[in-house]
Amino acid sequence: MANCFVTGGTGFVGSHILNLLCDKHHSVFSLARETSVLGFLPQGVMTVRGDVTDLDALTNAVPKDTEWFFHNAGVMADWGGKTHFYPVNVEGTHNVLETVRRKDIPRLIHTSSTGVYGFPDSSQPLDEEAPKRPEGFYQKSKYEGEKLIEQYSKDYGIKATVVRPPTVLGPHDMFTAPQIVDRVAKGSMVYFGDGTNLISFAHAEDVAACQVAAAERFDKSAGNAYNVISFTCQFKELLQTIESQLNPPATGRLRRVPYRAALTLGTLMGGTYSAFRSKKAPLLTSFRVKLFGTTYIIDDSKARRELGYTPKHNLESTVKSMLTRVESFKPR
Repeated sequence: MANCFVTGGTGFVGSHILNLLCDKHHSVFSLARETSVLGFLPQGVMTVRGDVTDLDALTNAVPKDTEWFFHNAGVMADWGGKTHFYPVNVEGTHNVLETVRRKDIPRLIHTSSTGVYGFPDSSQPLDEEAPKRPEGFYQKSKYEGEKLIEQYSKDYGIKATVVRPPTVLGPHDMFTAPQIVDRVAKGSMVYFGDGTNLISFAHAEDVAACQVAAAERFDKSAGNAYNVISFTCQFKELLQTIESQLNPPATGRLRRVPYRAALTLGTLMGGTYSAFRSKKAPLLTSFRVKLFGTTYIIDDSKARRELGYTPKHNLESTVKSMLTRVESFKPR
């Protein structure tokens, strides 16, 4: 069994990594800020206080005998400036790499995002070699984090694996899934264009499974990046599945907004909020319109082939978990 350390373990995907590591009887430490809510931590996880933005605190928190380091801490949102994303997603990743270097930790698994590909809006599935054209500060921060890993690998011989999920859904989500479910239930959810654009999604449990598989097969995964998805469907199909599984069902209440009109409005609203330096996100952003209004098909065949990854979840099981675990979105 391995000695594991996880950043972001008190969050969405990180909590599923902790669950899986504990199920496999590994020794697990989880980094937690002083303000972190610990309600999602499974029994057996040892919590240490610290923050990835504080190099000294992070280095002191990581046990010297750590073998597997999962860097999952990150800031994800569909709107925000550079100062919102870069301290954690870029500077925090630099601190993780420096800690791994100082403590000579042999295996690093880093959570990135398929956002590094930008929004090509193409029917051609995106594999790991697809052009990197990130848009906006969130996607750019994830790409900068990956470039830091490449630099540390070149300069210091750090061995790391990068895992790239697209939009992640499932239990413990405090952002995307609860908002979508709430808006579908209230009849205020919209889709852009005709809603038939194909989008790849990942269930948090599948993302965790791919990350742990990468650690287990590190002789194969080190130095590589892997896409991880659970299923691909039309965006309207996702919303209609949520509608049909609600109790009572809420079918026929979705609203359609022309894609170009939505993109224009999202761009204008984002620009206005930025100009006034608003800390509150606008009702619509260009990022959200592109995220759910363009074709975004991810190819995960490399993870299946090299890591033995097989998703456990499909559209129906993912939606079921979103609805049946809706109360667990609220931390205890």
